[in-house]
Amino acid sequence: MKIVVSGPLQSGKSSYIKALDQNALNVEAKGKDEKFYTVGMDLGSVKLNGFECFLFGTPGLLRFSIMRSIVTQGGDGIIFIFDAIAPEKDDSAIMILNSVRKLLPSNIPVVFLANKQDVEGARSPEVIRQQNYLPENSKIFPTSTKTGLNIKESITHLVNVIYDDYSSLLQILKTYETDIQGLGEELNKDRAEMRDLLNNLEIKRFIEVDRVKKTYKVRSGLKHLV
Repeated sequence: MKIVVSGPLQSGKSSYIKALDQNALNVEAKGKDEKFYTVGMDLGSVKLNGFECFLFGTPGLLRFSIMRSIVTQGGDGIIFIFDAIAPEKDDSAIMILNSVRKLLPSNIPVVFLANKQDVEGARSPEVIRQQNYLPENSKIFPTSTKTGLNIKESITHLVNVIYDDYSSLLQILKTYETDIQGLGEELNKDRAEMRDLLNNLEIKRFIEVDRVKKTYKVRSGLKHLV
């Protein structure tokens, strides 16, 4: 499962991934101001009740749009971070959000974070929602990568939403584990479409494919998180 972690410059993307995976990798460079900026990507992973989630962090600098596009491709969900103490970054945040969402299906689940709640004067999730015209049904967590506030809760919520989206398909898959042709007929897909579907589900670690026997098995342990 691929989770894209995005947001404006120095909103807390790298820190969020590090909070979930202390061994996360980061491609960064030092700027003239002596601060470090992500110029490539962040990469971390976390296992949640059978789901192996890979966290891909995008650069926050607007000019790195090509790298942001590469990192975003194939995402199953988005963690999008607003800097709660820097409203001047909101314009950049919305530009990045729109560019990322255009690269993914229109129904891609997004969880928003109002980060840096440990800092005095940080904006609440509701203020960020109103100031950026986010939909009323958007899920926005108040977070702090320094204190750990809602870090695990936010990723858990997103994984649950993704699981809900796949749950009906997984039930069908369990019925046809030894009958790929029957699965294709059930889903109304030809051989090429079935190959792409099974390869995609294997990459996301939902299934394990046996290419010798031409069967697959839905991975055990996948379940809704609490």
